[in-house]
Amino acid sequence: MNKEEFIIKLGQKIKKEREKQGFSQQKMAEKSDMSMHYLGCIERAEQNITVAKLFDISNALGIDISELLKLE
Repeated sequence: MNKEEFIIKLGQKIKKEREKQGFSQQKMAEKSDMSMHYLGCIERAEQNITVAKLFDISNALGIDISELLKLE
């Protein structure tokens, strides 16, 4: 997997986990202290997420950051 594929798969995983927990993009953005636009860009792989924001997202989802990094 190259870097571009990784960013795409990570965005898809974040979206899948968010939807699994029943969070809208707006609710998830609020819980992870970011704008809904930025979260959407992450999920669509238009934005390269920082480790700090990945940490915020994992905390908002209540899962370990390593779970988000387990990509198919």
